[in-house]
Amino acid sequence: MSDFKLASTFILLSLWLAGVLPAQSIVELEARLNSASSADEQCELHFKLAKNWLVDDLGKAEFHAQQAADLAKKAQSKAREAEAALVGAEIAQRAGRKRDAIARYTQARAAAEAAMLPELTLQAVQGLQDLSVQQGDYQAAYEWSGERSALLQAKSRRYADEQRKKHEAAQSELANQKNREMRIWLAALAGLLLTMVIFYYMRQRSNRRVRGELAEKNAMIEEKRRRSEQLLLNILPRAVAAELTVRNKVAARRYERTTVMFVDFVGFTRAAEQLEPEALVQELDHCFSRFDSIIGRFRIEKIKTVGDAYICASGLSDRNEHPADMIRAALEMQAFLQKLKAERSAQGRPQFEARIGIHFGPVVAGVVGAKKFAYDIWGDTVNTAARMEEACEPGRVNVSGAAQAMVQGEFRWDYRGKISAKNKAEMEMYYVNEEG
Repeated sequence: MSDFKLASTFILLSLWLAGVLPAQSIVELEARLNSASSADEQCELHFKLAKNWLVDDLGKAEFHAQQAADLAKKAQSKAREAEAALVGAEIAQRAGRKRDAIARYTQARAAAEAAMLPELTLQAVQGLQDLSVQQGDYQAAYEWSGERSALLQAKSRRYADEQRKKHEAAQSELANQKNREMRIWLAALAGLLLTMVIFYYMRQRSNRRVRGELAEKNAMIEEKRRRSEQLLLNILPRAVAAELTVRNKVAARRYERTTVMFVDFVGFTRAAEQLEPEALVQELDHCFSRFDSIIGRFRIEKIKTVGDAYICASGLSDRNEHPADMIRAALEMQAFLQKLKAERSAQGRPQFEARIGIHFGPVVAGVVGAKKFAYDIWGDTVNTAARMEEACEPGRVNVSGAAQAMVQGEFRWDYRGKISAKNKAEMEMYYVNEEG
């Protein structure tokens, strides 16, 4: 085959793999399905139809995926079952049915392992990792990442073994070629020289290919490291994650100028009774994701969520010690919740309001536990911020006297006087309205 024909074939194959050129039309596949006699052939055609309908019609795609799955089970073919489950998971994921997608990826993983098909197992594990990240289950995502890394390493070993065998075969062939060259040396010196030139060219091309393979493996290793680091940064502050990576532990530290904020939803129990668990979690995820975005812009560190409570602090590792940014973030959160309340009310759906409490003072921060570790803060400042939230009205931001004294000229205030709080003496409290 000429170089031009080879290049043309490669381009057409690349376009087909990328989906630019269809492998088979839906009409052709359906015609073949109508005339198919064996269950295995019918299963394969249903699978291809599901892949073809995946973009344009999820309903038809799901029908063919289910047919493929049923035929795979009937034929007791784990390989076909894994393929059908994978396309079913992709359909469920595109349709927003994350729990169904997780179940199908899990089924695909089990079937692929039973059929000893590591490539399909890797696809299923990748899907489970991505869904765990989307659902905010970073611990599960981390575990799936570990399994995915193991599968990638096994794939690399298999690939290296194949290349080694090919290389050994090539070396053996080259040795035979040298022997033949030696036998004809006296008779064809010119032919020997030509053979040596060809050999040198093949050797250089093989070296370039090996270097490319090594570069690809290094890129895979770097991507794995980057993903692991990003997952750790989603759990811990950057400085804490760096210390944990280097020392495998984190020393507790005291921070003197910390601002702590507690956010707690009002009427959450009543809303929980009116909503399905999935819808309730979706509402919380929507609110908490927006909170994450807001505090990220103000260099505030998210500490944790406890049920419907959201806790964050500033003045920790990046020394953002001024309470004004925390107060601005709290006002943005209340503005977002007021807008969301109006939208949900217009739709006749349950609404959320929140109380927000802020206090300024010293805390101790660190990582607790050896497994499933968590970054947390302790001290009277944390307890006082919680009391500020408890003494707050829904839709307002309640600020302690200590925090207000740091930024009093930057906002407009409603002085509430000294108010008793649980297990506390009377404390000065202020409602913040807006920037002055």
